[in-house]
This record gives sequence, structure tokens and C-alpha cells, in this order.
Amino acid sequence: MESFSLALLAYDRLIAICWPLRYSTINTNLRMLLIIVGIWSLVILLEIFPVIFAARLPYCGSRNVNSCCCEHSPVYRLACADTSYNRQLATAKTLTVLLGPLTFIIFTYVIVVVAVTRIASISQRWKAFHTCLTHLLLVLLYYMPVLVAYVLGNLRLVGNVDLFTAILTISVTIPPMVNPIIYSLKTDELRDKIVKLLGKTKVANG
Repeated sequence: MESFSLALLAYDRLIAICWPLRYSTINTNLRMLLIIVGIWSLVILLEIFPVIFAARLPYCGSRNVNSCCCEHSPVYRLACADTSYNRQLATAKTLTVLLGPLTFIIFTYVIVVVAVTRIASISQRWKAFHTCLTHLLLVLLYYMPVLVAYVLGNLRLVGNVDLFTAILTISVTIPPMVNPIIYSLKTDELRDKIVKLLGKTKVANG
């Protein structure tokens, strides 16, 4: 859901920078509602099918899942049957939810960069860059740990299951926790209050 949300934010930045005067007519409340409903529907479908296929497998061995939660991959590996289809399904799902939105984000930012370079004013270029900065931080913060964990898992570079589980847990929990902080610091009023509060704290300590 977060990867598709980041793609939606990239679409929003694209419209805001390339067609600023038409932003309110393009991104209407109804259109955004339909997009969000479509994303939720896609995410639910992507999660339901792996669960259904994993539930049909016979589990006659260990019931201990080597993960902090019952994800599809650690669960189907416990089955005592052929899981090649489940493995292919898991790979296809991962590529869809990670590389699909990431490709769209890169594509939109290529268009944004081309549009920004055509702006004559340096101040307007900086304003456009500042508009995208928060989103770029969120994209890096989300995709870098997830991709690293995915590469480490597939290449078997981490032999310890507990260590890999810890890496995967951090990669999917830290970014959502940091998101509100990044967006809050972007708000000028809140940022000014934090600076004033820190200034008062230093004066009091002094």
C-alpha cells in the first residue's frame, strides 16, 4: 500500500509542477477518490490470492514461522508439497508492488526534471525542487531498506534467519514511523515552533 501511495504522490507532484493552473480541475476530489479506491482494491487482490493458494497447501511438518508475522513466503515454505507455483506467485507479487510503482515514480520525475529545466527563474526551480524533496526522501527511505532486504534474502547473503527477520522488520516498520516526522518538519509553522522551543530549552539550560 505504501509503494502505491508513493506512486500516487509522484503523480500529484507531476500535475502540480507540469500543469499548475489545471491542478484543481485535473485532481478533483472525485478523481482522487476513485484512484484511492482502485489502489486499495488492487492491494487487497494482491494479498488475497497468495493467502488462498497458501491455505490450500498441506502442512504436515513444523508450524513455526521464521518471521515476525505470517507473511506469504515464510508460511508456504513450511508446506510438505510442491511450492513452485507459490514461489512464482510471491516473486510476481513482489515485482508488481515494488518495481511497478518505482518505475512509475522514476518516469514521472524524468518528466518533472525536463519541465523544471525549462523554467527560467532560479527561484521557481528551487520552489519546484523543494516541492519534490519531501517525496524523494520518502521514496529513498522506503525503497532502499526494502530492496536491500529483498536482495539479501534472494542471494542468501544473510545466513542467520533471526538476523534477516530483524532486517526485514526494520525495513517495513521504520519508514512509516518516520513519514509523519518528515511531513511535519515540512510545515513551516510547526518547524518554527520546534526551533523556538529548542531555542528556549538551550537558554534555560544555559
